[in-house]
Amino acid sequence: MIVFRRFILMLVALILGTLSSQSAFAADITIWYSHQSSRFVEGLVQRFEQETGIQVSLVQFKPSKIKAELLLGAQYGGVPDLALVPSDFLGLYQQMRLEPVLKPWLSTDLSEDALKTAKVDDAYWGVPVIQGNHLMLFYNKKFVEEPVASWQELIKTSQQYRDDNLMPIGWNYTDMYFFMPFLFAFNGQPLDGDMITLDTPEMVEALDYYQQLSVQQVVDKKCNYNCSQQRLIKGEEAYAINGDWAYQDLKDEMGDDLGVALLPTLNSKPMYSMKSTFVFTLPGKLTKNSERENRIAAFLTFVQREDNQKWVYQNYHLLPVHQALFQQVVSQAKGDELVLLQQLQFAKPMSSETNMAIVWAAMEKGYQRFRNGLSAKESAQYMQKVANKQSKRLR
Repeated sequence: MIVFRRFILMLVALILGTLSSQSAFAADITIWYSHQSSRFVEGLVQRFEQETGIQVSLVQFKPSKIKAELLLGAQYGGVPDLALVPSDFLGLYQQMRLEPVLKPWLSTDLSEDALKTAKVDDAYWGVPVIQGNHLMLFYNKKFVEEPVASWQELIKTSQQYRDDNLMPIGWNYTDMYFFMPFLFAFNGQPLDGDMITLDTPEMVEALDYYQQLSVQQVVDKKCNYNCSQQRLIKGEEAYAINGDWAYQDLKDEMGDDLGVALLPTLNSKPMYSMKSTFVFTLPGKLTKNSERENRIAAFLTFVQREDNQKWVYQNYHLLPVHQALFQQVVSQAKGDELVLLQQLQFAKPMSSETNMAIVWAAMEKGYQRFRNGLSAKESAQYMQKVANKQSKRLR
């Protein structure tokens, strides 16, 4: 079975390598990306092509798939010139065999906070392009006059929504990024310095509470990211938890019916999302002074430039990493923009160290066991066991 699995992996890698080679032959640069807003990436690339004449081949992956594809490509061959990924991927720079970013390729206008997300083990492994990536509460004004301020309020009114054939709220229920604010609300922390801390009473409480929300039919546990987003747009749910990245798509679809609010408090405590940046990484080997390297450098310079950072924000409300421009956005914010920035202030920075990548994998595996009947306490213990084993293996 193991031999057969390895054969399948090699076959998949060979196919990916062939496709990547074909794309690279047809274009000057190949980029893989996983951002939910494909229009943002496509628009930025189109602007670059028009300005420079350099042709770019884009390949989009589901957020849950791109990490595996990059790891597989690093092992068996067939990687792009650039990959746009969340900054917490950078903790796996060795496993992904990323090239360090040359210092001249990092703009001096980047904010210090953004630069920190790209640095692991005293080297930069990505070029930040947008920041935020934090969760917010969206709602449909057709059904909600004043958004709830707490989960207690939402649970209390949930039957009213169900009586009107509405789901009270939806989100990507099985994605641990969406679970993390619940863990924080119970004072849990996945990392304590360099230590992974998943087997805790706080994790047990958070898991039990999370499960009860689905048992009470406040949320549909079978509804994934696209399901929840479409339900909100179609008027089939009152609220949705989604990321800042979804704001413009929802606004385009719902217009003035879209409402934006802070995440509800839980037991009188605010809910903290995580925040990070999206970065362009270098999965392929660099050859000094090559034409390919010059094209990559031109693209990275382009995406950091103030006019392009401003274009991205004006069209997609994705927050810039250009320090002066971000300060301008903050000073001029109003309406929905102000709420978006307020939620960002509550967000906790997501580590780019290796242990964060281990945390996500361990939580996902433990949560699957929880869904399959393991108790919350046993699931937390299993998460810790997986994390410890993975950490030891990587060391």
